[in-house]
Amino acid sequence: MPTPGRRAPARAQTRAQTRTAEAKLRRKAQAMSGLALNTLAALLKTDDVAAPVRLAAAREVLDRGHGRPKLGGEGEGGDAEGLTVIVKRYSDVTDEERARASEGEA
Repeated sequence: MPTPGRRAPARAQTRAQTRTAEAKLRRKAQAMSGLALNTLAALLKTDDVAAPVRLAAAREVLDRGHGRPKLGGEGEGGDAEGLTVIVKRYSDVTDEERARASEGEA
């Protein structure tokens, strides 16, 4: 109980107030999602952006368009499946790898 000259302590937000605030924030984020997707697309299309940045942008676009992949699931034979992404520059690819890739395209 407050004494004379002192204010009562502030009450914590109610659950309804918290939900309302979260809903407002979610609506604002959804309104900006088009801009965010366009920014990611621009990063993907720009050649002078570092490869890790382009890879992260691609991953974000795919996650939003198709959902996040389920990792650690059971594969054939009960082994846990994993996802490995190997990013190579064209200059890092050996002649042998280039030959194998061109055979796969034919």
